[in-house]
Amino acid sequence: MPSHQSVTPFTIRQDYAMKRSLLALAAATTTVAATAQDFPVRIEPVTMAPYLHGRVIVPPSPLKYQNIFVGGIDEVQTTATNGVPAGKAKAKQWHDFLGFTPSTEGGNVLGYVTVNHEMVQKNDSIGDGGGMTMFKIGKKADGTIEVLDQTLPDGRTGKFFNVDFANTVGETGMNCGGINAPSGRIWTAEEWYQTSNRQIAEGFSDTTEFTIGSKVPSGFAGLDGKKIKRYENLNWMVEIDPRTAKAVRKQYNWSRQGFEAGVVMPDDKTVYLFEDGDAGKSILTKFVADVAGDFTKGKLYFYKQNQGQFTGTWVEVPNNPATDWAILSAPHEWAKTQGITGFTRLEWGAYNATDGKIYITETGNDKPGARYAQAITEGWTLPKHTYDRATAQGTTIDNSAYWDYYGRVLVFDPADNSVRSFIEGGPFIETNDATPANYPAKHLSNPDGLNFLYVNGKTFMVIEEDLNGVSMGRMPNTGINSTNCEAWLLDMSKEPTIDNLYRLAISPLGSEITGIISVDDGNTVLINSQHPGNLNVAPFNNSLTFAVSGLKQVISSIDNDDQDEESTGIRVYPNPTSSELRFSVATDAALYDATGARLRVVRGSDMMDIRDLASGTYYVRFADGSTQSVVVTK
Repeated sequence: MPSHQSVTPFTIRQDYAMKRSLLALAAATTTVAATAQDFPVRIEPVTMAPYLHGRVIVPPSPLKYQNIFVGGIDEVQTTATNGVPAGKAKAKQWHDFLGFTPSTEGGNVLGYVTVNHEMVQKNDSIGDGGGMTMFKIGKKADGTIEVLDQTLPDGRTGKFFNVDFANTVGETGMNCGGINAPSGRIWTAEEWYQTSNRQIAEGFSDTTEFTIGSKVPSGFAGLDGKKIKRYENLNWMVEIDPRTAKAVRKQYNWSRQGFEAGVVMPDDKTVYLFEDGDAGKSILTKFVADVAGDFTKGKLYFYKQNQGQFTGTWVEVPNNPATDWAILSAPHEWAKTQGITGFTRLEWGAYNATDGKIYITETGNDKPGARYAQAITEGWTLPKHTYDRATAQGTTIDNSAYWDYYGRVLVFDPADNSVRSFIEGGPFIETNDATPANYPAKHLSNPDGLNFLYVNGKTFMVIEEDLNGVSMGRMPNTGINSTNCEAWLLDMSKEPTIDNLYRLAISPLGSEITGIISVDDGNTVLINSQHPGNLNVAPFNNSLTFAVSGLKQVISSIDNDDQDEESTGIRVYPNPTSSELRFSVATDAALYDATGARLRVVRGSDMMDIRDLASGTYYVRFADGSTQSVVVTK
């Protein structure tokens, strides 16, 4: 494995407390002098002792960061493909879904990690289209993660392995999300819905007919030998074996959609699938296996919400691949004849083991009115929460004035088949008003990735953004047309509000943050950075998978912060980080060094960036005249 830099490409937790900090830093340094008249340039620290309202110790961050797998730099071991002998090649990029299959070996071995590559690329060594990479990880004595050498049954030896689709079930395209079943079984999804061979020609050398079962049996009676157009072999959920780095089967009985992700329930029979499709035409799907663990036989359903209600019913879909191919290969044509409910780009979903519900990100569409009008005309129905949003905006869902800039997280309750909005993105802010000075401390936009962490006896939802744009407050209005996506924690024992979100990380400029999974007892997670901008420092200008450990201490600090915030007066919180101070209320504050020299001033802020400070004693003076000493340790 190459020696990767240890500098973090992500600002983990409080390194930047808000997007406005990222983009307004330079501006702040030039305006402090003009706005700081009420804070003296110098103070006398000795005379301040009687007025100090507390002492804050800022310890080093407990979070440890490691680069694990870097696209375009690390090499994967390949199989013989398209006439090219087995060997090695640079890994594909655009890391998205992360799967984890625990090992039964014991010792320091944790398990097998699988990474989706959400791209389409001709590649004779790795295989055309999208793809996946597998590697095995262990934990060292110091708690850090290491990638382990291994030899696969097909003879490949090394650290990173290309998952073989080309020689098994046929290629995939733009592998985005997937399914990480409780049993450790893994499926990969392809949201890149295709309707012709011409659409796939840029990323596929071979666009001739594909014969199902020509390389490995399909697993479906009467289907092997069927010839289909090449594009028709894309957009199925695909099961892979992470231990051998080979595809197992395409789920031809689950229908062909622009799937983003799915969830296998604890019964090992019920599967929920989420489609990132057109606004008003994205399907919520359910499959129920006849026998637990055998997903080749069972019944398929599409969700239809009752008119004017949050509850709904499941409409059975004919799903024998040998006889119902026309429906399964183009299910939207059938769905609209049944009045199936179309959502607005369903992304990831996750099962909450604490309450038994399914949570699903609905990423939104800026102005979907025309798309909704078309969907309704075609026979689709739309969910109640969409109608409720339109009513709240004083318009109708098919009106061009209707907006959905920020998206949301939905909650599906299997007990009554209801779908409701759990937490809405936002807050709403006009583009021209979203200046760094006015930008909210917390803003949730276009939720995409989703998972749950169970740490210290508590349940936390993790929400990962993938911004649809920079307007309407999704980024501060600075003229920089690029994005920073954020990962948020939500304590599920609290009300699902923006104020109760807790920032975990902010991605590098231009990238998406995605794929968070826990690989131990909740203290260590893996996260992906996808398609970062070229201006980022190498290797962070590549997609990469990295590990963050120390979450248990961070979770404890969240609880401590909550307790502190219940006290009166302005409080400065000693979060376990060496990069930031947090205040209990938004206020004006000035920072002074040990000699009494003023270093910086913040206005109307609930944080102060201190990542550049050396270890030592500092003083924070507030607009009300109170002062606290701060001891920075690094």
